[in-house]
Amino acid sequence: MKAVFKILLRWALSPFGALLYTGVLATFLLIAGADPSRTIFWLPLAIFFGVCAFYDISAYVVQRRKGLTSEQVADAVFERLWSSPDEGGEQ
Repeated sequence: MKAVFKILLRWALSPFGALLYTGVLATFLLIAGADPSRTIFWLPLAIFFGVCAFYDISAYVVQRRKGLTSEQVADAVFERLWSSPDEGGEQ
């Protein structure tokens, strides 16, 4: 199960995460009854995608400047969020 979470985290932290999250938002809006032929459907999607893509790409640029792979970043985030309880007290 840990491997699955690491793969999902790697995708979420990649620049493709913006597309994934925007797709989830679009699905939610459609389920909520939004009409795709109206601007009120596309405006939040465009704003969300723009902001999300900006942050994802800037994080990706920093990651590359530091010479880290996506796997290394996912491992670091995973260990930070889900470290074992005995490791948490040693900081």
